[in-house]
Amino acid sequence: MFGAKLPWRCQIAGSVRVYFPWALCVGKHVAISHGVVLYNLGGISIGSRVVISQDVYFCGGTHDYTNPTFPLVQMPIVIGDDVWIGAGAFIGPGVTVGQGAVVGARAVVTKDVLPWKVVAGNPASIIKDRLIPHPQNDLS
Repeated sequence: MFGAKLPWRCQIAGSVRVYFPWALCVGKHVAISHGVVLYNLGGISIGSRVVISQDVYFCGGTHDYTNPTFPLVQMPIVIGDDVWIGAGAFIGPGVTVGQGAVVGARAVVTKDVLPWKVVAGNPASIIKDRLIPHPQNDLS
């Protein structure tokens, strides 16, 4: 992926399609599964410790249908740290998925996802908080 910013600690399946590698930035410990499409017209930034399941579609561009000339609009997509995106999800132009969020399988995400929320559906909506148990320190 000539021009992409990739650490050596990430796994990207061979069938992943990246339209503009120079507009892709990936953090450490990231897994991107089979069939993922990164249509990154406006750039895509993926944080660390992120899992992107199979057949997820990132769409960083759209058209302004209110303008008679139908111009192309490019918008960045930002995926925070500690995010899991389920199989077959759609992440639309200009979306930010906050730290620790989970996007359910086949969800259609057209608006930002708040940190530590679980979203699902079409359109994606919050279904619950993501709670991560923190082990207590053993000081004995």
